[in-house]
Amino acid sequence: MSDHEQILTKLLNKIVTELALVTPRVKIQPISSGGANFTSQLFQATISYGDNELKLFAKVAAIGEKFRQELAGFQIFETENNFYTKLMKIYENLQEKHNVPQDKRFVAPKCYGCSSKLCEEVLVLEDLSAQGFTVYDRMKSVDWDYASKAVEEIAKFHALSVAFENENKEEFNKYLESLTYSLDIENIPNLTDNVNKGVRFVKEENRNRVEAFVASFGKLNYNDMLKPIKLNVLAHCDNRVSNQMYRVNEDGRVELKIIDYQGIWRGTLACDLLYFIFSATDKKFRDQHYEQLLDHYYNELSLAMKRLALNPDEIYSREDFDFEYKTVS
Repeated sequence: MSDHEQILTKLLNKIVTELALVTPRVKIQPISSGGANFTSQLFQATISYGDNELKLFAKVAAIGEKFRQELAGFQIFETENNFYTKLMKIYENLQEKHNVPQDKRFVAPKCYGCSSKLCEEVLVLEDLSAQGFTVYDRMKSVDWDYASKAVEEIAKFHALSVAFENENKEEFNKYLESLTYSLDIENIPNLTDNVNKGVRFVKEENRNRVEAFVASFGKLNYNDMLKPIKLNVLAHCDNRVSNQMYRVNEDGRVELKIIDYQGIWRGTLACDLLYFIFSATDKKFRDQHYEQLLDHYYNELSLAMKRLALNPDEIYSREDFDFEYKTVS
């Protein structure tokens, strides 16, 4: 049994005890992310008890001390664990307090347990793939049904952050202070070398443009880019299709859940939206749906805020959104 499996087994045994499962049988299977995840070793686990099965998904930290020491404030595993054990509970309470309809609530994968022990961090969640959810092919552009549902979930996520600050500013600020990670591009090990190696594989007719773009990296302050202009939110900061899972129900309706909360950071909601749009869509899609998608996002944000007893016209008007989005983009 590998070290990662031993770490996971220890937490699974704790979960079995907490759930008081009778004569459980635990099976662990390593899985591949297909290149979409490099910070963790991924596993699927099945806990069988009687005629029942509990299907779980687990992430075990796969980054050593040396790499962590080279990144200031590195705490991606702690950030995600805190999301499930602290922030999501606050969000669930807010939705319950305001009687948000079940089908309009923001829902994250159920967390069964986690550990933030240094270099042995582990997180155990429900296995969405066992429920028919899958990850969209990141090499293909999303369609309107997917994109509209994704920005709806992003909008609900942002609205909850606004409600959190509005109802408990002291706790909100305390949570912000716990997010210490600072992105310093120049000090990320091997990043520059890897990017330059990748440029060599770009088509010759496009290479000069890509090289010029890469050269501009050093002129950007990524922490400043994330700073809010009109509205302060806890942003996801990695809203690509690899961090979303979806399924199409029998009625044709797309159901989508955002996953991977390691990069949560105080920021502008515009960056979350921009990142999703330009990482998930192609030019053809944007030519047809770009303005429509922006309209849909703001409409869903307004509706989500109203369900949480917030007035979007006072807190973040459409004019505010347009100004911030254009400024960031």
